Amino acid sequence: MPHVMMLKVNPKGKIVSLQGLPSGIKGKRFDEVFEVDGSGSVFKAKLNGEIFTASKIKVDDGYIIVLLPESLHHLIDDFPFGVVVIQDGKIIYANKIVEKFTGYSKKDLYLMDFRELATDEYRDKIQELYEKSLNANEIIKEELKIRKKSGKELFVEVLATKSYYHGQPIILCGVAEITRRKELENLFLGLANQTFTVVYIIQDGKFVFLNDTSVLSGYSVDELYEMNPFDIVHPEDRETIINNYLRRIRGEHVDVPYRFRLITKFGEVKYVDAIATRVMFRGKPAVMGMLIDRTDEMRSQEKLTMYERFFREAKDMFFIIDRKGRFIDVNPRYAEILGYNHSELIGHTSRRIAFEEDLDVLRENFRKVLNGESVRFTFRARCKNGDERVFEVVEWPVFREGEVVGAEGVLRDITDRLRTERELKKTNDLLKTISEINELIFREKDEYALLSKVCRVFSRIRNINSWAWVLEKDKILKATPLAPECTLAERARDGLLKYEECLCPLNTGKSLAIPIVHNSHVFGVLVLCSVGELSNDEIKIFEELGENLGFAITSYRAERDRKIAINLLLDNLEQFEDLADRLRNPVAIISGFIEIKDDIGCERALKEIEKQVERIKGILDDLRLQETLTYFILKGEKLK
Repeated sequence: MPHVMMLKVNPKGKIVSLQGLPSGIKGKRFDEVFEVDGSGSVFKAKLNGEIFTASKIKVDDGYIIVLLPESLHHLIDDFPFGVVVIQDGKIIYANKIVEKFTGYSKKDLYLMDFRELATDEYRDKIQELYEKSLNANEIIKEELKIRKKSGKELFVEVLATKSYYHGQPIILCGVAEITRRKELENLFLGLANQTFTVVYIIQDGKFVFLNDTSVLSGYSVDELYEMNPFDIVHPEDRETIINNYLRRIRGEHVDVPYRFRLITKFGEVKYVDAIATRVMFRGKPAVMGMLIDRTDEMRSQEKLTMYERFFREAKDMFFIIDRKGRFIDVNPRYAEILGYNHSELIGHTSRRIAFEEDLDVLRENFRKVLNGESVRFTFRARCKNGDERVFEVVEWPVFREGEVVGAEGVLRDITDRLRTERELKKTNDLLKTISEINELIFREKDEYALLSKVCRVFSRIRNINSWAWVLEKDKILKATPLAPECTLAERARDGLLKYEECLCPLNTGKSLAIPIVHNSHVFGVLVLCSVGELSNDEIKIFEELGENLGFAITSYRAERDRKIAINLLLDNLEQFEDLADRLRNPVAIISGFIEIKDDIGCERALKEIEKQVERIKGILDDLRLQETLTYFILKGEKLK
């Protein structure tokens, strides 16, 4: 059977379809029907004594084998694709299909050098194909552009392999017109390069097509062609992406789109959505896909998630209201601070949480916001349980297409801050008062004058009625003339500060009784009537004031006693001098009588001496009295 045959075998070598062969061999193994000599993509096969050159072409599900008889006794004019045989650079055979798409007759073709069919830009390429085919024991595949007799250009795909004719080498070419396919391919490439998405084709684990948008990876297109496509996939996503690619190549279904991460040349992470499918590209299976950059969207989503978390978890109160002032959304902090849950506020205005007297402030500021202004103000809010809280509000307009459609804002609870500020101010004012009182302590010398002025200071600076008492011999005496009867002052004689409601008819709140103490000795009591609420710090300051006043009174009394002692000492010195003068006279008289005792007689002299001794004893008794008085003064006791 010396004619050209073509058949298809599966991966196990069984014949599954055929052309130009008896149907009875279908289902048999190729090597059972033919005697095979050689291996590879080009080999010898013998059937019924006829020797054929066999060319084996790999396809998805097996191989196509073309059998060309070496004698070429039967031409292959009726093949559905073009066949050209070239020997020594000349076309020695072309079938009808080649005549049809070139416009040349066989006679014209046989007179031509095969290179004349190619357009100018493809002549080097067709020569390279010819030389490769002569030197390679395999089928060479190439796309070329040829010029028809009419001058029109068209694309063809050529499968070329070396064979022999009458013992001489020839190049056997299968030729198929692919102009339409190339036009579609060029259209696809043009469109692909105009799109803003990455378009790629991966074949045999390599990029075989990339559009210009592929530079989003940071690599140039040329760099990407040299790379493993999966090297730019994030390590955590790489295994999944490789598996998806292999499943598609095998023809398995893979859900699309799916999202994964790329690592750019500069180490930046980009998020992309992939849409891919299996295609045949240049006769071989490949994966064509698009990558849509979702990085900005993901970052926006991450920011939105962050803002939502901030909105939900913030320690301040955030709100969104419409143009009518109704709450559209509030964060959970409202429930924590005011006690209202989300559903109790949505659709309501601020009137629900505001005091009636503050509504004008809210309306005026909302009016400014609707005019496009941002505002800052404070107002009091009523908690669900009736408590009052003070808030600082920052509110700004929300625009849509140039129109104010509502407002957003934040409330910060400043109740505790204001309370602290008030307490600090009270404490500072009190410290200023204490400072002024300390100046009085240094200037004054008498406890009665000091305590009177202290009471006037409290009345003048703090508008507080205050009175003072001093303790004298376990008796409590008024240091300020108009001081009323005060049970609180009586009870503070024990040296312990009293801060409580007073039974005094003048009292309108808590009063403070401050014991005036030094070294555990109580000198008096200072009472501040209806002093109001006091912090622990303020009470401590008042306790220190009582100690300062006690120290002052101790100092005043010590100074008075010191002066009395000095005066007594001076009086004693004067008396000592007088006593000395008084003692000289009796001593002189005694000395005189001793000298004249013989003249006047001893008895008389002795009587006179006894008189003078009595005088001296009287003087000494006076001296003893002054000594005793000085002793008691120095011990702090006064003789009445």
